[in-house]
Amino acid sequence: MFTRSKALRWISLPAEIRLMILETIAYQKSPGWASFASVCKEWQYVLEKANFHKITLGISRLDDFESTISAQKRELIHHIYLNIELPRYTPICCSKRRSRPTGINSLVSDGIRKLFFILSSWKPVHNLALEINAYSPSDFEHWFKTLSSDDDEHDVESMPDTWKSQCHDPRHGWIHGQQVRAPPRSAMLRLFRPILLVFDETLPRVQAITCFIIRRQLRRCISPSGLALLLSRFDRLEQLSYESWAPYDVSDREFHDRAFSLPMRNNIPDTLNSLIIFEDSYAFYDPFPTHPAHIPWFNLLDPNQGLGAIFASKSLDLQHLAISFMINAEELFRHCQSTWSWTHLQSLALTSQLLQDAWEKRQQIEALLCRAEVLIQKMPKLHTFVLWNGGKAQACAFIYCIDKDNASVTWRGTWNLELTPRVVDLWQLAASKLGYSKLQFKQETVRGVIRSHGDAIYHLKLPCQVIQTASLWQIRREGYGLTQ
Repeated sequence: MFTRSKALRWISLPAEIRLMILETIAYQKSPGWASFASVCKEWQYVLEKANFHKITLGISRLDDFESTISAQKRELIHHIYLNIELPRYTPICCSKRRSRPTGINSLVSDGIRKLFFILSSWKPVHNLALEINAYSPSDFEHWFKTLSSDDDEHDVESMPDTWKSQCHDPRHGWIHGQQVRAPPRSAMLRLFRPILLVFDETLPRVQAITCFIIRRQLRRCISPSGLALLLSRFDRLEQLSYESWAPYDVSDREFHDRAFSLPMRNNIPDTLNSLIIFEDSYAFYDPFPTHPAHIPWFNLLDPNQGLGAIFASKSLDLQHLAISFMINAEELFRHCQSTWSWTHLQSLALTSQLLQDAWEKRQQIEALLCRAEVLIQKMPKLHTFVLWNGGKAQACAFIYCIDKDNASVTWRGTWNLELTPRVVDLWQLAASKLGYSKLQFKQETVRGVIRSHGDAIYHLKLPCQVIQTASLWQIRREGYGLTQ
């Protein structure tokens, strides 16, 4: 019999073992785990630190948030996630009369206003991220069965078999987990209708926030004027991670980019040192495209010179820059002037539509890599440069990395690219000017199944961040659900 006298007392365990046990409890987040903080001060210190690291707020929690979070608890918070639940709706396919999305703009605006007034009284303590999202439970109940609004960072190594859809909803185009009919245009427009922020009073300035995050799960994107207003209220913003959506109608591209250029040109705070832009596409949700199948969805997007010029100019003040799919690398390079010098930039990741397995593009790829090398020589602190592309069934990346011991160029992809002697010589020259006598060149083949651009990012193992981890998990899961 196992008696109490034979039990190993908690206090007799080494401190390192006790800490590992408590951190495992916090990581697994089993039901009721947070209540264990009341056991003793040792448990409280570890578990409260994990419990308050990321706070999720809905509209109902905002009214008492300020009064329930003491100044001591504020110091434990590193991430505030404002997740606004919108009213349910009924699409026209389920009712004779389609319900109108009433009050969405005012509901989101009111939630943001309340939170900003709360945060305006917080003093800067450490790095603090603010993330904003808005969704309706009805989004996932009708046509879009595979969408996810889960904000947790799931294990990206999890087996795809766990992602299989079991949906059977013939009315909305799903037969035994397989989508057999595309959503109607009205459903797409409802899901991606922009949110117009309207405030009756001036938003207060906020000093506590150092990182602002809008992920792709905010499919009802905040209008450019609203984004400009929010960015203008941050006094200490250092990082911006913005995952947007391309216009549903390609004809709206010019108007969309012109509007988005305003906050990027005029409202990026001077304190910003890291900018991550990732643009997803409506076409990702269309398993029945009307355009030719051999054209990747992101190839439908025409580069906009306005954004290229703006991002090129902003890159001069940044330490880290990643732009995926919104513009092409060659567009940004075109606006980089010969007299410029990037004295702060440490990592740069860009996409290009030229990176495709087509012989007719080889000369253009060579010219792009040569142009990149010329600019790299003017970035004395740069340690990582990535030029990549990815979509269904294809992924590739040109990766330049340096550290104190080595310098290397790696081509990694589902297809091989033989670098020309001109490209090799130029990049060797760039490395030699930094004191590296030899530049290693590597060829690595991607062998995994590429169902989406999310799978491409995962298998390319990019050395710098181009998207939020939770968003990458969502894209891979949604892509699997559309192609199984």
